[in-house]
Amino acid sequence: MDYHHGRFGNQAERFGTLWSVEVAVTPRLDDGMQPFARWDVATRAPNWSTRTDYRILRWEDIIGTLDARPDPVRLWRGFGGLWDFLCGGAARGYFRASPRYGFFFFFPYLIAALFLGAGLVAGGLVFWAAGLVLPAPLAGLLALAAGIATFFGLFHRPGRDWRLHQALDDWDLARDYLHDRTPVVDARLDRFADVLLKAVEAGAHDEILLVGHSLGATLMLGVIDRALERNPALADGAVRVNLLTCGATIPKLALHGKGGKVRRQAARVAATRGLTWVEYQARHDAINFYKFHPVTLRRAGFDRPEPSQPLLRNANIKEMLTHAKLKRLRWHAMRLHYQFLLANEQKAPYDYFMFALGPLPFPDLSSRPEGPVGRFAADGSLIA
Repeated sequence: MDYHHGRFGNQAERFGTLWSVEVAVTPRLDDGMQPFARWDVATRAPNWSTRTDYRILRWEDIIGTLDARPDPVRLWRGFGGLWDFLCGGAARGYFRASPRYGFFFFFPYLIAALFLGAGLVAGGLVFWAAGLVLPAPLAGLLALAAGIATFFGLFHRPGRDWRLHQALDDWDLARDYLHDRTPVVDARLDRFADVLLKAVEAGAHDEILLVGHSLGATLMLGVIDRALERNPALADGAVRVNLLTCGATIPKLALHGKGGKVRRQAARVAATRGLTWVEYQARHDAINFYKFHPVTLRRAGFDRPEPSQPLLRNANIKEMLTHAKLKRLRWHAMRLHYQFLLANEQKAPYDYFMFALGPLPFPDLSSRPEGPVGRFAADGSLIA
């Protein structure tokens, strides 16, 4: 989690340089026992200043447990998760919702097939070479061992470098969450809900902005749903409660035949009085569902009133990064996916740090397609 603090400080500094504002990030203020890492951020410009109580919900122990599993277990569990989503009708829904996400779903199959093919070739070569001097049964055993070793060698590297491990762990976790087989995750969501309720009830903040990225968007729905169970008037008070989902994959579970829990939570959050929910989607991010509504589960356009929250906004990464940088990252799908949580190189309608650290309320910034563009002078001053 110190890595996240360091990266945040680096990215916040870049944000300050871009918008000509002063940003000061404190050291971590948590003791490691809470379900979040915490630090404060002071942001200042000539005619405004803010203080942000910034918290990152902690998952590193859960992710670390998944990552530490032996490769055979990861293969079995990960492809079991993929098979569940395939049989549950979700994969078919992905191609209807976002063809690129449909191809992303089959990415682990393609990479595993590539490694399997390499293993078969290696085994065949060993069988041919060994068969010249050894009996066929012994040559067959050597070929089998060579094929298996080649497959798992490639699975370990470059499989990990190509994010195959991460993808399989993600599908395994998603499958278990869908079927309510994640007691550790559920307990963490309960604790997150307690943190949210205490922050609202304390009344020490003008605004609370909850952010869910990727699978975290689905989990954040679970947090808010739990908080609403305990306090249905969660967003009715003086403290504004907002939800930003970005690079979100809520339809990943909601399109499954047994995704009723996620569909119900999304509908409840969308209907919560006083809560503003906006989802930003990016065409260059193959892992989000571009122009697809996470509640109605239908194709939808940007900036248009829908029967349900969230309002969909365009996070055009071409406007966020320079052309040269975007060209370098074109084939780095995960890096583009994470851009939602990083500092921009250019002023753009989507700016995570302006949403989190800036002086304007999130409903105000997200209410216009231009976002913060045109609201600040060259010296960082807020334009009245």
